[in-house]
Amino acid sequence: MFFESRLQTLTNKILTENSDSLKYEANKLLEEDIEEIMLMTGSFDYPFENLDNMSILTSPDDKFRIYNWVIPKEDGSFEYFAYLQLYKKRKKGLYFFKLSDISSMVNDEQYKIFTNGDWFGALYSEIIHNEFESKDIYTLVGWDGNNNTSTKRIVEILHLDENKKPVFGAPIIKMNDGTRYRMVLEYSNNVSTSMAYDPNNNHIIYDHLEPMEGAQKGLYEFYIPNLSYDGLTFKNGKWRMVEDVPVFNDKKQDGKPPKNIQRGLSKQ
Repeated sequence: MFFESRLQTLTNKILTENSDSLKYEANKLLEEDIEEIMLMTGSFDYPFENLDNMSILTSPDDKFRIYNWVIPKEDGSFEYFAYLQLYKKRKKGLYFFKLSDISSMVNDEQYKIFTNGDWFGALYSEIIHNEFESKDIYTLVGWDGNNNTSTKRIVEILHLDENKKPVFGAPIIKMNDGTRYRMVLEYSNNVSTSMAYDPNNNHIIYDHLEPMEGAQKGLYEFYIPNLSYDGLTFKNGKWRMVEDVPVFNDKKQDGKPPKNIQRGLSKQ
């Protein structure tokens, strides 16, 4: 596909150009191409096997696809971009929603719902599909480079409302300290962590984080893995925390963003 080669060129520019202005120029062209592609017949099933710097994921029930990428900025922060592509069965046509990353303007993000295309930006590696009381619940496993001192791992909840519009966040993540609408783990960007879904046990498994020796609790740029793992397991419509989950070697748990998108980014 001609467009696949062009997308690869533009995403390379976004990661390797020296200035934010040049990155955003390439990004504008990328968005134009993505929007054209998403309306093309056959695009929903196209594999994009040669596209390294963008995460393209299809929901396990084939109801939507997400195109997702990041701009690493000169100040060490990141801005995320995403489109949801859906299929209208009755009209046999494709349509999409453009998402707007508002993470830089949000506090207490673990306790909020985002609608109207707003979204707590991240780069996703997995979509998990569950059903409860005839409703579809999608869980996205994500990564956020955050800034020069800390990195984040994110478990995001997504559902489509009665008009098939995306809604991010739901009070279904039951942690030891209360219920969250999404789970955000923040830690030192001098260390690597893992977060991945284990379908055999229906667990999202992630590193248990704690402050370095002598560091103050709540200063997350000093949080590191303690070599144990916790998890979330889905039961009765909610993700519930499980402590001290046994973990075996898994290639998916490598502490890296999807595909080759880590190239050109700051330390993780």
